[in-house]
Amino acid sequence: MNIKKSTLQLQLLKKLLEGDKINLKDFSLSNDISLRTSQRYIEDLLEIFEENIIKEGDFYSFISNHFLEKNMLSFDKKELEIFVDLFSLIDFEFVNKFDEKTTTFLKKIQKNYSHSYMIKQNAFENIFPKKDLVSDIKIAIKNKRYANIKYFSDKEFVFEEAKILKIVFTDGNFYLATLTNDEINNGFKFLRLNFVTDIELLKNSFHRDIEAEFFLKNFQTIFSNYKKEPYEVVLEVDKSIKRFFKQKKFLSSQTILKEEDENLFVSYKITNDMEIFPLVRKWLPLVKIISPNSTKEKFKKELEIYLS
Repeated sequence: MNIKKSTLQLQLLKKLLEGDKINLKDFSLSNDISLRTSQRYIEDLLEIFEENIIKEGDFYSFISNHFLEKNMLSFDKKELEIFVDLFSLIDFEFVNKFDEKTTTFLKKIQKNYSHSYMIKQNAFENIFPKKDLVSDIKIAIKNKRYANIKYFSDKEFVFEEAKILKIVFTDGNFYLATLTNDEINNGFKFLRLNFVTDIELLKNSFHRDIEAEFFLKNFQTIFSNYKKEPYEVVLEVDKSIKRFFKQKKFLSSQTILKEEDENLFVSYKITNDMEIFPLVRKWLPLVKIISPNSTKEKFKKELEIYLS
């Protein structure tokens, strides 16, 4: 690292630590360097302070680890109760992670939580043992850096030069939405975070993949297929449970078609039979697959294997 870079990077960090909001274009102009150079400076700082440096619009600022403790008591009572309820659902022990004064104060509020809520199972799987990997994953996502991923489920897999797009929470588990060079599902995978054993960040970065981002915004389950046209599945729902389907969409594409003989006919647009099978299994024998026939027959065979 040359002297000029060291000096400017320290100046940038000093301004952030002093509470200044930094616009990289202004910083570049005032120091007679290119915008790309300023971006590299901030990327280097993010590797060390990625939990502390935040971006709002065109401005970067530094949030200290004690920011929450310092500002928590300025919340109004209802806001603070909502905050404590939310984080207690995620991590009941979270109040012990603040300073002594704040912890004592929050524990008083949390007592009210236990009077109103009962959690029979953790809402989130425990990924605390993976905290070091999560840190690398967040860097890969923020800076769009390729990564080599080691993954173990039934056997070990290595995905080289993968694009990690998002950490996705669904059905109680955390997944890495990842584009790989694998042919299966056009390379798109939801990798269970707890099965990732190692992440190697590569120097090269990639451009936004608009098609993959669109898929991420619209997928229904981790079984959704990438780059596959959806097809319609129609279910007949018994009258005794149709109220549940009227009150809630079990998949985002759910559409009520009609009521006939008091039963409800519901349509779904899916890309993989496995998107609909868990829903049908859950409500057996009160839900029937009407069409397509291929999906109906496939489900019949699954039941036959299960009952044999």
